[in-house]
Amino acid sequence: MPGALANQDLIRNRLPAWRPVSRLAAVLVFFLIGVAPRIGVAQAPRPVAPTQPVAPQPARPAPAPAQTQVQGQVASAPVVAPDYEGLVILIANTLIALNQANLTDNYSVLRELGAPDFQKTNTTRRLGEIFADMRARKLNFAPIVMFQPKFVRQPEIDARGFIRTTGFYETAPLQVHFDLVFQSVAGSWRLFEISVWTAVLRQ
Repeated sequence: MPGALANQDLIRNRLPAWRPVSRLAAVLVFFLIGVAPRIGVAQAPRPVAPTQPVAPQPARPAPAPAQTQVQGQVASAPVVAPDYEGLVILIANTLIALNQANLTDNYSVLRELGAPDFQKTNTTRRLGEIFADMRARKLNFAPIVMFQPKFVRQPEIDARGFIRTTGFYETAPLQVHFDLVFQSVAGSWRLFEISVWTAVLRQ
């Protein structure tokens, strides 16, 4: 899966909020493949294999409550999985935050959306460096708000209490692919890893 929770892939890289998905009449303009990060280390994009979307289902809950680190205090709290609509908003808000950061060269909001470990690892300057290629290509993927994401695997909560969402938007001429990991912090889902990239729409 080839832009910042910054750790694994960049546009192919690895970086939520509830708001109705607005209908924007925008024209999608993309150029080649961009580059994004995951928490910690940004990686180069890798080739995209054909993907088969899976039917959307609510994220599955973890078998047991997870523990969340809050301001140095370990507090046990049950992890509540977001429903499908919640996941759609969470993903769209994250990608739009990245898109606006790229357009303005200001990554402060994107960083603030991250979990504590994400913020600790990634300064705004580092995020700017990670997404420099995407910014230089002037990619604008705001039109994703007009589409529903297609998941290539079912989102689910792992043993750590993290939720991973992997899929793409059927935008044209380039699809927008994402691989996002979110961490539950004080009852709110925060960005932990981000990987975003584009691929040519296969006919």
